[in-house]
Parts: sequence; structure tokens; C-alpha cells
Amino acid sequence: MGDPAAFRGVLLQAVDDGLLVASEIVRAVIYDRLQRTYQIRREEIPEKLELFHTALRDLLGAGCEILEKLIVKNLYRRLSLDFSGHDGWTLLDNVDYAKKVQK
Repeated sequence: MGDPAAFRGVLLQAVDDGLLVASEIVRAVIYDRLQRTYQIRREEIPEKLELFHTALRDLLGAGCEILEKLIVKNLYRRLSLDFSGHDGWTLLDNVDYAKKVQK
């Protein structure tokens, strides 16, 4: 999957599924808050991943680590990558790694 557009789609689906862990309503509220407060539309998350990471941290505090881990696990599963969990890695680190190894 060396196609950047395909990777974007897989990443967006992983975010959707990760946010759905709480409920569809919570996911909708988070997307709404991202757009209203941080000017991030759902479709822009792959391009604005660092801002998305910051926004999740602002919205959820330390709890965002659990949500980001779910997103990463989902992304890796969709890319047929093994998730070994790297201590200290953020969502950004994991997505960068997935981009590199999935080519």
C-alpha cells in the first residue's frame, strides 16, 4: 500500500473506529469539537495529525493515550502490521513508522 491516498483512507478508518469505542454519540461530539475549536475536519486529520494529537490531549487529558493506542492498533491491523507497542511513542511516532514500513 504505497499509495498515500490509500494510507489516508486507512488512517481515517482507524481514527473512526478508535473514536467509536465509547459510542457513536461521543465520536460525533469529538469530531464536532475538533471542527469548532481546532478547525480540523475529519477529512483533514491525516494532514493535520499533529494538531489532532494535541486536540485529543486537550480534550481528553491523559485518557487520550488509551484512545490513541486503540487508533494505532486499528491502523496496524488494517495494514497487516504487528503492533508491539513502543514505550514513549505517540500517535505521531506510530503513524510515521506505519508509513515507512508499509511501503
